[in-house]
Amino acid sequence: MRGLIAALSLALLSGCFAPAPKATGFRDPGANMSSIAAFDALKFSGRWYEVAAFVPEGASCVIGAVTYTRQKNGDLMVTEGPCADGYPRQGLARQVGPGRYAFAGDEFWVLWVDAEYHTAVIGYPSGQAHVLSRDMVLPPDRKPAVEGILDWNGYDISRLRPARRR
Repeated sequence: MRGLIAALSLALLSGCFAPAPKATGFRDPGANMSSIAAFDALKFSGRWYEVAAFVPEGASCVIGAVTYTRQKNGDLMVTEGPCADGYPRQGLARQVGPGRYAFAGDEFWVLWVDAEYHTAVIGYPSGQAHVLSRDMVLPPDRKPAVEGILDWNGYDISRLRPARRR
């Protein structure tokens, strides 16, 4: 019986870990990525500000602010602030797994959220990531947790940059 419980537990946890598609630039393509198994889309809903990100050379686009709104089926309506072209981007992010969403031709995974849903780390299997906060700054006590989760998911934290403000 104990072996069956252990096997079931391992099967449940394995849904949280997966080899990510080939990443470029900011993360080790051989590292596994994990999303939050107990992610609560309702608590996650609301306005977030990008406080740090992995920004490609010459990129002029930052999220700035993003609003997530949970839909009845668990999907998220996403409204991003202005990008380089000055227009916000909005659309439905379809839930594809625990803490995983397909949006605008890519997937984003919620890698970590603190217990109060005040700070979050969003990663893309393609290699980018964003650090989000309900405030416009990353609280200093959360920086070690953010860096630790990014490092654990294969990101080169030496390349993490504070978000630019317009």
